[in-house]
Amino acid sequence: MLLKTNLNDIYAPIDRDLKLFSEQLKEALVSTDPLICQIHSHLLAMSGKFLRPALTILCSKIEGKENPRAARLAVAIELIHTATLIHDDIIDDANLRRNMPSIYSKWGSEISIVSGDYLYAKAFLVLADLGDPWINQTFAACAHVICEGEMKQIEKRKSFLISEAEYLDIIHQKTASLFQAACMGGAYLSGTHKANINLLGEYGRNLGMAFQIVDDCLDLIGETKRLGKTPGLDITKNDVTLPLLYLFQSLGDAERLALLAEVQNDGLEAFEKIKTLAVQKKSIAMAMRKANEYIERAVAHLIPIKDSDYKKTLALVSDYCANRVC
Repeated sequence: MLLKTNLNDIYAPIDRDLKLFSEQLKEALVSTDPLICQIHSHLLAMSGKFLRPALTILCSKIEGKENPRAARLAVAIELIHTATLIHDDIIDDANLRRNMPSIYSKWGSEISIVSGDYLYAKAFLVLADLGDPWINQTFAACAHVICEGEMKQIEKRKSFLISEAEYLDIIHQKTASLFQAACMGGAYLSGTHKANINLLGEYGRNLGMAFQIVDDCLDLIGETKRLGKTPGLDITKNDVTLPLLYLFQSLGDAERLALLAEVQNDGLEAFEKIKTLAVQKKSIAMAMRKANEYIERAVAHLIPIKDSDYKKTLALVSDYCANRVC
C-alpha cells in the first residue's frame, strides 16, 4: 500500500464532511460568557489532527450512505477528547499543547478544571441531541472508562516495575477506548449490522493502542516542535510507558535500582540518560514492534468489511499512526 504521511491527503474522501464537522464544532463552542469565549477561541486556534472525528465519519460511510448525524457525533467525540487533554495538562503540569500555551498555563488549574468539565457537559448535550439511547450509553460508558484509566495511571506513578499487562490496560482505558467508541459510533450510524460495528470497534481499539504506544516512544525521542508539547513529560511525572518498561526489564538489578532512584529524584535530569539507554537497549524498537502488532490487528479487522474508498482510508490512517515515529 502506498503510504501517505499527510493527513490532509488521507482525509481527501471526507473533506466535505470534515468541513461540516468543523463548522458544527465552532457552533458548539459558542458562548455568551466572555471568559468561556476566550478559552474556546484559544482551543480552536490550537486544533489538532481531528483523528477521532475522522474515524467516526469514515466508519459512518461503510455502507455507502450519507448520514448527517455523523458530523454531530464527531463534534461530541472531539469535545470529550479535548476535555481529557485539558485535564491531562493540569495533572502533568504541562505548559505547552500543540505548540501553543496550554489552557492550564494561560488560565491556571481552577479555570482549566472547570473548562474540561464544561466540555464534557457540552459533549453530552450534543449526544443527547442525537436522541439515541445506544449512542448515549456507549459514550457515557467510554467517559467512565477514560476516567478510570486516568486514576490508574496516577495511582501507578513511580511504579516502573508494573507488568506490561497493567500498562496495556491503562492505555486501553485512557486512549484506545475513545478510538473504539468513535469507530463503533460511526458504524452504528451507518446502519450496518452488529458484526461490522464490532469489527470496526476492534479496528479502533487496536489503532488506539498503537497510537498511544507510538506517542510514548515519541515522548522519549521526539522534538518539541513536532510533538507540539515538551518531550520527557512521562519521565518527569514518573508515568510508566512501554519503552520505559522494556528499558528497566533489560537492566541488571543494581543498574535498574540506580536508574529508578535517579528518575524518582529528578526525572528531568535523568531524561537524556534514559533517552540514550532506550536507544542502546533497543527498548524503543521493541515498543514500536508492539505498536506494529496492534496496527496489524487493526487492519485485519477491516478485511471482512466490504471494499470502498472509506475502507482504504481507514487502512491509510493506520499506516499514518504507525509511522508517526519516523
